[in-house]
Parts: sequence; C-alpha cells; structure tokens
Amino acid sequence: MMQGPRSKYAIKILAALLMVFLCGGCFGGRETDEVALVIAVGLDKGKKEALEMTVVIANPQVFAAGEGGGGGNMEPFFITSVEGPTIWECYTLMNTYVTREISFHHTNAYFIGEELARDGIKPYLLGLIRHREVRRDSYMYIANGRVKDFLTENKPILEIFPGKVFHLIRILSQRTGFYSTVDMHQFYLTLNNLHSSPTLPLVGINTPEGQGTDKDASESLRAPYLAGEVPREGGNKVEFAGAAIFNNDKMVGRLTADENRTMMILQGCLTASNFSFSDPEHPDKMIAVALNQAKQPEVKFRVENNRLIIDQTIFLEGEFFSIQSGENYEDPDKKLVAQRALERAQESLARKLIQKTKDNNWGDIFNYDTHYRNKVSTWEEWEKLPWKEIYMQADIRVKVKANFRRTGLLRYTEPMIRE
Repeated sequence: MMQGPRSKYAIKILAALLMVFLCGGCFGGRETDEVALVIAVGLDKGKKEALEMTVVIANPQVFAAGEGGGGGNMEPFFITSVEGPTIWECYTLMNTYVTREISFHHTNAYFIGEELARDGIKPYLLGLIRHREVRRDSYMYIANGRVKDFLTENKPILEIFPGKVFHLIRILSQRTGFYSTVDMHQFYLTLNNLHSSPTLPLVGINTPEGQGTDKDASESLRAPYLAGEVPREGGNKVEFAGAAIFNNDKMVGRLTADENRTMMILQGCLTASNFSFSDPEHPDKMIAVALNQAKQPEVKFRVENNRLIIDQTIFLEGEFFSIQSGENYEDPDKKLVAQRALERAQESLARKLIQKTKDNNWGDIFNYDTHYRNKVSTWEEWEKLPWKEIYMQADIRVKVKANFRRTGLLRYTEPMIRE
C-alpha cells in the first residue's frame, strides 16, 4: 500500500518526538536522598586483597540540621574502608552496607598510599578515568604511610565540611609553593608524555616523633621538611608539603617543601610565596620578601662539544616584608645588594635540585622537554628522542633575576636610636 505525503510527514514528526524522549538522559538519574556523596577517596595496598579503598562520606543529617533536621552532635562525615581486587569491586561492596548508593560525582580529592604508589598506580588510574562518575579535575595526592590513617586523623578545625578543606588546600598551594596541585587529567597526560617525569603533592600526619627538628632550616630559602615533619604544636595533625616523584607510574623519590617550590619556579608555575634569606651585610640576620614570578622563564638551547647546554633565566619580583638588621635596603643601591643575595641563593638551590634529579635517575621533572619540542621536525623523531639520556648529560645553567619593586609600608628604615 502506497503511503501518501501526509503519512510520511506524520512518521517524521513521530520519530522526532520519540527522539526527544529517548535523549532526555534521565534514565540513570537518582534522587539526592538516594545517594551517599563521597568527598574523598583513599587507595592503599590491601592486607588480604590487592586494594583497600577508604572513602569519606558526607553526613546529610548534619547539614539538614540548620533547616530543622536532626543533626545534633553528629559528625559531618564518616569514614569507611573495604578491601577488594579493584576500585569498582570495593565500590560495589560498600553498597552492601552503606544505606545509600555511594557516588563519586562530587569527589574532589583522591589519595594514594606510598606503598601502593611505589608498586605502580596506572592500573587504578585507568580504572578511575574510564568511569563516568569520576571528575578528571579532581586532585591527586600521595600519602606518607597509609591513606586510611591520614583520612582518619584529618580533623578540620576551621571547617565543618571536609570538601571545603580540600578546596582551600588547593588555594593555599598557590600562596606557599611548598606543594603543588595536580589534577587527575594533568597527571594522566604527563604520565603518557614520552619524556617528562610526573609529580604529585605529598601529604602526611604530624607526630612529635616524626617532626624534622634535626633538620637545618637556617640556610637561605630552606624549608627542608616533608609532609608530617614540620616542627609545630596544635592544629590539625595532617599536613601538605613536598612532592612525590614518579618514573612512569611508580613513585621513586620525594622532594622537600623548599625543593618543591624550586621545582615550581623552574617550571614557571609558582604563583606567590614568602622567602627568607640571610642578610648579605649582617649574616646573623634574615630578610623576608614576598615574591612571584614576573613572567615565564626563558629557556634556550645550544650545543657545545656535542653536549646540550640549557640556559634558563628566572624572573622574580615582589616586596620586602622584614629586614631584621634595620639596614636601609630601600635605598636603590643597597636594594641591588639584597637582590643579588637572593639570586645567588636561589640559583644554588636550583643547581642542587637539578643535580639531585640526575644522581637519583629521576629524569626531567622541570618540563624542559616541552621547550625542546620545537627543535624536532617530525613526530617519529620526537618518539625516538632519548630525552632522559640527553637530560642526564646536559649542562643546565640557571640564572635568576630578582626585582624588589615594593618596600611594604616603610619607604625608609631609620637607624635605631641608642642611648
């Protein structure tokens, strides 16, 4: 039977309406009161199974208390752990005793234990980024010790909601430089990069026994502490400081807080930090300055005697915070003396860190390969480039140019009046 023009037109309209309903995307939707929102996920090496997963789950009753709910003295979150062969097997096992279906839609922090990181994390990373609930803009951290202990000891004082803590920690990293922030997508891209060595920030638990009280922090620009070693009293026990170094997907080393800051300077990603260095005119006194990177570093390559020379220039600018000696470094001529002192100190730290990466066979953690890429003509040549070997043999020369543009609220330091 022949179909008329009207019948064909009706079929098209019906198909269009059907597509509207089929593409609505609500078939897998869940009501808010049916899910348990996971704020943070921790992965450790299991005792019986390959993996132990620990999650921090928000307690909705606490946040409903302000609207007439029954929050009372309940904790704003609770922590639970389970062992299994994979992340998603652990996920499924948790749904056998958590009354709501757990959800990673709002998870903004993933922590990995050091032991698991040293064995290799790529199998678990691939399991995360493939899943539609996992946000690639979530941040990743490596824990000194076990993540389960870290998450248990994390008791925020100024914040009720732990998700807010992890958000603020990311902001504070831009104010100190003592640890960086690396999201899951960024780490995955670097991991699949042919030449760079990826890094992740370190976290740890501060204990009196583990504090680095035996470490010398008097040297200019030094903060020689890993997470958990800062000599302090009070506050939350957990700390964020330093970095974990990876070769491929396995953790192979660690950087202290000031080494992480130096790494960020060489990478060109330091937002701001406070620096303390020895007064060049009064070695027993210190000068404190607030600095940021004035612009991206300049990196140039040349070859001498069949050896690659990397010339890098760092540009720092900022203002005086403290001059303990009372020396009038606001004077333009004396200011140059202070600037040269900081430049020499930072150049020394850069040389030591670069040499440390070579001595430990860590490879290029400073992303020099990204600057060198335009020296290669084809992708095949880039794939075959033995960059790690080139980096290990390269002569890397770092020059720092500092400019103390502002003097704070004092334009001139008056000499102390003595009786």
